[in-house]
Amino acid sequence: MSRLTWERSARSGRVFRAARGLAMALALAGCAAPESPRTLTLRVVNWAPDLELATDQRIADRFAARHPGVRVIVESVAENFGEKLATAIASGTPPDVFLLDVPDIPAFVDRGLTLDLAPYASRVGYQVGGVFPEVLSIFARGERLFAFPKDFTPMVVFVNRQVFRRLGVAPPPEDRWSWEEFLETARAVTRDLDGDGKTDVHAINFPRQLYEWMPWVWSAGGDILDPTGSRTVGYLDAPATVEVFGLLTSLVTRHRVAPPVQYLESGDASRAGRFYSGRQAMLLSGHWSLPPIRKHQARGRIEIGLASIPHRAGAEPATAIYVSGWAVPANVRHKRLAVELAAFLASEEAQRIRAESGLGIPALRAVALARAEADHTGVEAAFLRQVERGRMPWGAVVRDFHRIEQMSLDLMDRVLLRGEEPAAAAREVARAIDEAIAR
Repeated sequence: MSRLTWERSARSGRVFRAARGLAMALALAGCAAPESPRTLTLRVVNWAPDLELATDQRIADRFAARHPGVRVIVESVAENFGEKLATAIASGTPPDVFLLDVPDIPAFVDRGLTLDLAPYASRVGYQVGGVFPEVLSIFARGERLFAFPKDFTPMVVFVNRQVFRRLGVAPPPEDRWSWEEFLETARAVTRDLDGDGKTDVHAINFPRQLYEWMPWVWSAGGDILDPTGSRTVGYLDAPATVEVFGLLTSLVTRHRVAPPVQYLESGDASRAGRFYSGRQAMLLSGHWSLPPIRKHQARGRIEIGLASIPHRAGAEPATAIYVSGWAVPANVRHKRLAVELAAFLASEEAQRIRAESGLGIPALRAVALARAEADHTGVEAAFLRQVERGRMPWGAVVRDFHRIEQMSLDLMDRVLLRGEEPAAAAREVARAIDEAIAR
């Protein structure tokens, strides 16, 4: 999935500036094992941790086995991935295939760093019609296609059914629920169990990061940018959006259903632990959270359900889809083989192997459906029912969107730390963001 874990989707603060390139890292990786003069080495670059890296290498080895004389090396660049990769491509020392993430799409496409794969898709046996259209569209620009999708996730609300059952509260419906229903449920499960005046069970984690609260804005009929993605004034500070800020900040200030510590830090590292242990009834997250949840479920510590993002009355529920895909540099040396390799990494065979990790939903509909049918818990099927509500995140189309993400943190802080009114805070932050965009 996109820079998984999906906290990685929030790590979009990469500036494409001149920096030491990836060429040295690629060269060092190639020194690991000598190769025959007749061996052609293809290199794949992603940001995967060890387990994912081993899986991708296993898939790449299958490609190499079917192409005598070809070796494929998969390597991970964990820090400053987009910056280093852009520099390597611009300097003429690109990898053959790389993993393209949502926040990197605008810069790579605008700079012409990524090959249009659409003319080659059918030649290498890649069927674009088999991909979820909501996912494929994120990498498409008109008739052009800049990556073969790997996997993805919509943002959802995980539900710990054991907590609801223990407290005698009906769990939320999967399909849709209003803000009023959400608040009623959240207040019902927030409990001081031992009477010491401290909350022992909170309802949900506070969505401080923009990627977390953006679906709530859409589910209120609002947005943060104009349709061209060039202006926030009139959108970030519009009534529907301001109402969302008021709702979310009230989870801490008024209703006290979310732990207050969360808005004092950028991450809230304790939220998953609270959810696993039954000290938090719901978890706002993506499919990347499912593997550790499954482990706790297998031990009988948790029973999982799913709910959609709550919506304002009169608006339709919506969610954001985060995705990653296999791309080829525009100046790649071995174009035919590189495109074949990218297609293989995104193929049904590869996605079936990668689906075993559970980190993301396979981008190919057939693989995702098979995965859902094999899941006796119904969680995978519940995820798929959210896909049609999915929208393309702004980071996929607005270059340097990380600036907007970073500045948006000030909006929440102004309300929660300074006590400002959401409308006034939104006006000032929107004005500051537009000034930054104009520069």
